[in-house]
Amino acid sequence: MNENSSSYETFVRLLIEEESAVKAYVRRLVPTWHDVEEVVQQTSLIAWKKFDELDDINRFGGWVMTIARFESLKYRRSIARSPLVFSDKLAEQLADSVGNIVAGNADRQQALEGCLQKLDQAKRELILKVHQPGVTIRGYAQQNSRPEQAIYKAVHRLRQKLLMCVKQTLADQGLS
Repeated sequence: MNENSSSYETFVRLLIEEESAVKAYVRRLVPTWHDVEEVVQQTSLIAWKKFDELDDINRFGGWVMTIARFESLKYRRSIARSPLVFSDKLAEQLADSVGNIVAGNADRQQALEGCLQKLDQAKRELILKVHQPGVTIRGYAQQNSRPEQAIYKAVHRLRQKLLMCVKQTLADQGLS
């Protein structure tokens, strides 16, 4: 039981680390975000069932992406009559080109997370709140009784600051 618990914790940790990359990858293969959620959930279930077959946890990212690819293609076949679906060949070409981008995105995301931590709490909360799904700057400004233009300007300055920080972090690491 203890070994199974440890295996489960390792799986969950690895899955959480890869979740955003898997979602981004799957989004290029299926037509809607609802479809992405369906495919990612199925991918997670299959990955858990087969986790004990993975011989090197350092290869988890590529392994779970492979499962996601197969599950995406399987899902696409199930909705093939929809006019929103690309051909399998085009979808695979898009997925291949995205695969190279995903690795770079992980480096950028890690750099962004580090840069966000460098912001003071109020600025970090502002930038994170206005980027939540369904939140608009106008709505945020109204909710907080602040002028909309002031929020736009503050968010713009924070985005620029974060962009410069991410670029510098990646350059310091020899990445671009």
